[in-house]
Amino acid sequence: MDQLRHFLATNSQIRHSSPGSSDFEALREQVVIQETRNPGIIVRPCTIEELASLVKVLTTNKLPFSVRAGGHDIFGRTQIEKGVTIDMREIHHVDVNKSSHTARVGGGITIMNLLQELQKHDLTTPHPVTPSVGYTGWATHGGYGILSSHHGLGVDQIVGARVVDAQGNICDADEDMLTVIRGGGGSVAIIYELIIKVYPSKKVLAGFIIYESKDLTSTARLYHDNYRNLKIDSIPPALGLYETVIHAPEGKSFATVLMWSSDDLGEGQQWVDKIIGLAPVAVNNVIETTILAFNEMTAELVDKTAYATIFCPGVYDLTAEVVDVISTYIENKPPHPGFTFGIHELRPEAPRECRKSVFNARDPHFLIEIIPMSSSREIFDELLVWAQGFNNALRKTDPDNIYPISYIPLTPNEGLDFKVIYGNRYETLKRVKEQYDPDNVFKHALVQL
Repeated sequence: MDQLRHFLATNSQIRHSSPGSSDFEALREQVVIQETRNPGIIVRPCTIEELASLVKVLTTNKLPFSVRAGGHDIFGRTQIEKGVTIDMREIHHVDVNKSSHTARVGGGITIMNLLQELQKHDLTTPHPVTPSVGYTGWATHGGYGILSSHHGLGVDQIVGARVVDAQGNICDADEDMLTVIRGGGGSVAIIYELIIKVYPSKKVLAGFIIYESKDLTSTARLYHDNYRNLKIDSIPPALGLYETVIHAPEGKSFATVLMWSSDDLGEGQQWVDKIIGLAPVAVNNVIETTILAFNEMTAELVDKTAYATIFCPGVYDLTAEVVDVISTYIENKPPHPGFTFGIHELRPEAPRECRKSVFNARDPHFLIEIIPMSSSREIFDELLVWAQGFNNALRKTDPDNIYPISYIPLTPNEGLDFKVIYGNRYETLKRVKEQYDPDNVFKHALVQL
């Protein structure tokens, strides 16, 4: 570490913080309270030149390092004990090119900051339901979101990247490296900047539809029976849905987050009415708004920090068996407001990949998020037991309906089988990794071969 400290002393413009510094704990803190890994130093480059020179020092002296973009990894994997954290959050530029319908975005930008900048140009891009997440980690490992059916997954938006490679060289990612970045994240390079696709967006219809839930099990069954019938004639790509359970004044309530992202708001309202008709409704607050305004509203509903973890089983279909497990566990959840539950659906009509990638979860499926969380450790521990039972019960349903591909950002390391996750794309990932990072410099990335 002495070599790094000497480098930083002679390059005083590069921001950094060590244990004992007044800002260290604020910089170290992650969303998940119980993840308390303490790096030996946090370095915050602002330019690609600073980033490249830093990587050269770290690799030359074989100093262990990790890369933090947003810091939302629920398992704390963006920092390593006593190692070096490369904190990318000072690199958050957005440069829009309207003629090519793309934007260059800094590797440390959050979803909220990205949406704020794009809104100035009446543009948007696919994003997750939690806008405080870092964009780069979300997009490069898959990127489920409410616009997936309209514009594709986050990984499908990436058309270019400027990176620092394992030797500390600055370069534009070639096609092989881009293929691995799309699904393999920062496993072969540190991503200074992504070039992503952007889309016109002025007004959308968005909000929550909360259904009558005195008998939550009956409501969930009715909703899914009717939704399955609705899908027979296909659902337009512009309609994005995210099933969830919220804590309304009257208790736990089954709800759907809805966004209609086409500029034909008249057709959109017709589809809002169809989703309202899936089950008796208690509250409908879907309104004409902007994507930014909607995300600013949802951001207020999410705790900034908490004791938390996640279970993320996947299924091909929300069968009656699966719906019964979901509704039973929601009904029997401990009486605390601290949990998040939601279901992403990758629908058949979602845009298919148009560029090479190693992301392999392309079949239509549902990704179920079970997130016990609380500011109280005691309450979290109680919710954790419930969530473990919930996850186990879902995984014991019809084995032919279980989706076999784990989602890397929401799965702990011990649950990751990369040969299964990448399937026939694994050999491409391995080959490119050996080509660009033969010494495994980026061994602390989420994808570890």
